[in-house]
Amino acid sequence: MEEDIGLKKRKGDHHGEKELHAGQETGEKVKRKRGRPPAEKLPPNPPELTKTLNTLVDMVINYKDGLGRQISKGFVQLPSKKEVPEYYELIRKPVDFRRIRERVRNHKYRSVGDLEKDVFLLCHNAQTYNLEGSQIYEDSIVIKSVFESARQRIAADEQQKKTAGAAHGNHGGGAEDQFVQSGQSFVFY
Repeated sequence: MEEDIGLKKRKGDHHGEKELHAGQETGEKVKRKRGRPPAEKLPPNPPELTKTLNTLVDMVINYKDGLGRQISKGFVQLPSKKEVPEYYELIRKPVDFRRIRERVRNHKYRSVGDLEKDVFLLCHNAQTYNLEGSQIYEDSIVIKSVFESARQRIAADEQQKKTAGAAHGNHGGGAEDQFVQSGQSFVFY
């Protein structure tokens, strides 16, 4: 039995000199890296889309109810796996606003619809795990509604910009049509 132990080889050792890849001409052995290959970096989104996604996320996160309470606070970071392991047994695709912001920053969302899916998933997860009528359950309903309203408002603002630009013959340079973003879009004539 002891003799067999000495004869065992590692999986990577049986290839020997056949592992030459990039440095074949020079005879250098190229080591393969272990683990998952790094994720491909996605090309950046158009600036308008990134701005829209950030605006939507900001509007939802910064929303306060009638009492001045920021309802998104319970959704910023997922519960700890050590403290609440049953959450991860029940919820298959956990997501929080921290991850959503990271995905916007890393250009993972290619449309507003992609962002919407994650926000709705966040709300669905909260409603699946928490009891109906609990504060976080009710907050998730409000978050979904706020997102839908914010999306409609941004779409209406963009449509207004397009029609205002077309009505004034704006071909990309006139100072007569300027839009200022400070919570709302305004048109100056």
